[in-house]
Amino acid sequence: MNSTIETRATDGSAGARGPAPYYRDELYGLLSRARLENPVYYDPELDYWIVTRYADVIAILNDQENYTAENVTQRPIPMHPDAMRILEEGGFSPSPSQASIAPPHHTRIRAATNAILNIKTFAVLEADIRRLTIEALDRLEGHSRVDLLADFTYELPAQVIFLVLGIPSQDTQNVKRWAGNRTLIDFSPSTYEQQIEGAKGLVQYWKYCKSMVQDRMENRRGDFTSRLLDWRNGDDAILTLNEIATLTYSLMFAGHETTTNQLTNAFRELMIQRQAWDAICADPSLVPNAVEEMFRLVGSVIHWRRRTRREVELAGIRLPAGANIMLSFAGANRDGSVFPEPDRADVGRANARRHLSLGSGIHVCAGAQLARLEMKIVFEEMTRRYPDMHLAPGAPVEHLHTYVFRAPTSLWVDLGKPRLPN
Repeated sequence: MNSTIETRATDGSAGARGPAPYYRDELYGLLSRARLENPVYYDPELDYWIVTRYADVIAILNDQENYTAENVTQRPIPMHPDAMRILEEGGFSPSPSQASIAPPHHTRIRAATNAILNIKTFAVLEADIRRLTIEALDRLEGHSRVDLLADFTYELPAQVIFLVLGIPSQDTQNVKRWAGNRTLIDFSPSTYEQQIEGAKGLVQYWKYCKSMVQDRMENRRGDFTSRLLDWRNGDDAILTLNEIATLTYSLMFAGHETTTNQLTNAFRELMIQRQAWDAICADPSLVPNAVEEMFRLVGSVIHWRRRTRREVELAGIRLPAGANIMLSFAGANRDGSVFPEPDRADVGRANARRHLSLGSGIHVCAGAQLARLEMKIVFEEMTRRYPDMHLAPGAPVEHLHTYVFRAPTSLWVDLGKPRLPN
């Protein structure tokens, strides 16, 4: 892929050149240049208009009148009929996702999830999250060099969300595999072979969620699905059974994949910008703000989608009704007009929490507080155990081919001598 792409105005004339918004380490530099020279540009590879300035992105996120979220789950590559046949014959039929619907439908669904996914629920999990984190760190003992993704950040967030969902630990690998299938199909330019394999996985994934709903109807367990059924109280006007299966399906994906990527991105950046890592090792009180700074600097969700409901004007460019828009969180979060020295990891940054990596407005991430809590605990325990950790020399870092997520495929580190817990 070229490091730049030609952008075009709505009349088809050539415009400035801007970055293809995914896959590469030079992503942030290219987006910074685009934000200054061409803050709204067209990417023909995606057929999306890319919006890079903070003020524009947050305004669109909070504007339900001019923009719709209906394309949030629109697949980048249309499903091949063979893959569609697998989904249809397998009974794959989720309802529209919470992230892609508008009020009043969204209001009804969000009321249910807010009643369950809240700080009170997550606070109860703190001791278990810390226990799981310490156990995961214990498994690193005796190793000098590890792939931090494969050996630490891959399973841990899934184990946490499984506490919320009541999923047995032996199902971890299956759920992670199914989540990978969804990433390939819903957020990546997938090949025919990937679509066929992914469709088979999605059918298994969906059937697993449906079976959970059926089981919890007869055997309440106090988990997320059980509590949704309690909220429903047998009334389809509140929630349908298919909507409950869909919410379970969505949380089972979003509740761990984004956190796995976020932790991996954050550790890599903290190793690169060593002064930030050393600061939180020396002063653990900086950890909560360091979490926000890592969301800002290397958020796992780099772009999100909207579509215009009517003709709008952005940065002097008129976009017609029905235009696809990619909101560049990666670009907006490094907007120097909001965040001075935007490329520097400043764990004491006063306004770090203004980042957009968890969204804004009615579609703000439902699991935001859980993600923050997980990262806080992981940072606390990792800095306590391995303050001398650093990147393994010469280890390459590649990213999955998804334009929505910043998803590394490995992170090799040298752990250094551990400090054993007191």
